[in-house]
Amino acid sequence: MRRFICILVLAVLTVCFCASASALEASTLRNGSRGEAVTSLQKALIQLGYLSGKADGVFGNQTERAVRAFQSASGLTSDGLAGKKTQNALLAAAAAKGSTGTAAETGTQQTGQTDSGKQTETASGSSTSESSASAGTASGSLFGSNYATLRTGDKNDRVKILQKALIALNYLSGKADGIFGKNTLNAVVLFQKEHALSADGLAGKKTLKALENAAKNNEVRGSASTGAAQETSGTAETEKQTGGTDAGNGQSQTAAATKKATAPDGSTLYLLHWYNDVKNALKNGEHLLIYDPATGISWTLRIHSRGRHCDAEPLTAADTANMVRAFGNKNTWDQKGVYVKLPSGVWTVASTHDMPHQSGTISDNNFNGHLCVHFLRDMAEAKQNDPNYGVANQETIRALWKSLTGETLDY
Repeated sequence: MRRFICILVLAVLTVCFCASASALEASTLRNGSRGEAVTSLQKALIQLGYLSGKADGVFGNQTERAVRAFQSASGLTSDGLAGKKTQNALLAAAAAKGSTGTAAETGTQQTGQTDSGKQTETASGSSTSESSASAGTASGSLFGSNYATLRTGDKNDRVKILQKALIALNYLSGKADGIFGKNTLNAVVLFQKEHALSADGLAGKKTLKALENAAKNNEVRGSASTGAAQETSGTAETEKQTGGTDAGNGQSQTAAATKKATAPDGSTLYLLHWYNDVKNALKNGEHLLIYDPATGISWTLRIHSRGRHCDAEPLTAADTANMVRAFGNKNTWDQKGVYVKLPSGVWTVASTHDMPHQSGTISDNNFNGHLCVHFLRDMAEAKQNDPNYGVANQETIRALWKSLTGETLDY
C-alpha cells in the first residue's frame, strides 16, 4: 500500500512538472512561432523602431533579429527568445511611448518585408523601394525614439535604418546590409565630423537624433542645401561591385579626410577614394577639369575608361597645349599632383602625367593616345596590384595632401 501511494505521488508530481514546463514553453515566443501573441510582439517592435514592415504574426528571422536588438539595448540576454521577461519589457516600452506616434501613424512607414515574405506598402498604397530617395519621415523619427547606441559589430535592422539614412544623405555608398562594419564606421565618423559631434564612431543618441534631423530636412551631403560643393557617391551598386558597404570586397573606405583644403574656385577640396567615392560616380565620356597648383594652368580631359585608375585624353588641341605647357613643354611619365574637378562639381586631389600611350578616341586633339589619372587608393592595395608606377602616384597624392593640410596619411 505504501509503495502504491509513493508511486501515485511521484506520478502527480511528474504531471505537475510537465504541465509547468509546457506552460513555460508556451509562453516563450521563438523563431517559428505564429499567432496573435507574435502579432502583438511585432507591433511593439515596429512601434519602437526595431522592426520595419507589417505585423504578420509569423516569428521569422527578421523578428528574431529585432528581438535580439531590443534585448541587447534593454540589458536582457540577447538570445532571440521572447520569454515573459522580454515580452513584458517590450510591451512596457511600447506602452510608455504611447501617443508619441510611429512612422506608420504619420503615413510614411518604411517599406520592408514581413517574415512571411509579403511586401508591405506605404499608407498611400504604393509599394516603396528599399533605397528610397529620402531617408526621412514626416515626423523625422527614423529610430522610433529608440536611441540605444549602435557600434561596430552590431547586426540588426536598426543598423540597416542607420545605413539607409547615411546612403540617402551621401555619407555611405552601396547597399544597406544591416552590418555595422568598417565602412559604416567611417560614414558615421564623417557625419559626426561634419555636424560638430564627437567623432568616436559610436552612433549614440546625439548622433542618431542629428541623423534624423538631417534626413527630415533632406540635408544631402554636398548638395546646395548644405552649402558645400555638389558631391555624389555614385550609383548604389552591390557591395561586391563597389566595395562601398561592410559586406563588400575588402576595400577599405576612407570617404573623406579629417582635413580639407580650398579649391581654385573657393569651394572645398576633398580627399576622395578611387574605389569608394570616385570610380563608380564617373561615366566614360564625361569631363574632368585638371588644375596644376604648381603652375596655375588648367586643362580638360575626357574620360576614356576606368580600371585601377582613370584613363582619359585631352578634350581639345588647346587642352593638350595647356597640359604640355604645365609639364615643362614636354611629354613625360613624371607625375604631377593636381586638383581635379569631377563632373559632379566636387574637387579632389589626384596624380597624372602627359605621356600619350596606347589608343585614344579623339582625333583632333593633337594627342596620340590617352593618359592616366590616379586617385587615392589604399597603399597596401596599390603595392599589391601596382607596385611600381601605381605606388609612385599614390606617394605623389599623399605628398600633395600633406602640403595642403599638414596631414600624413597612414593607409
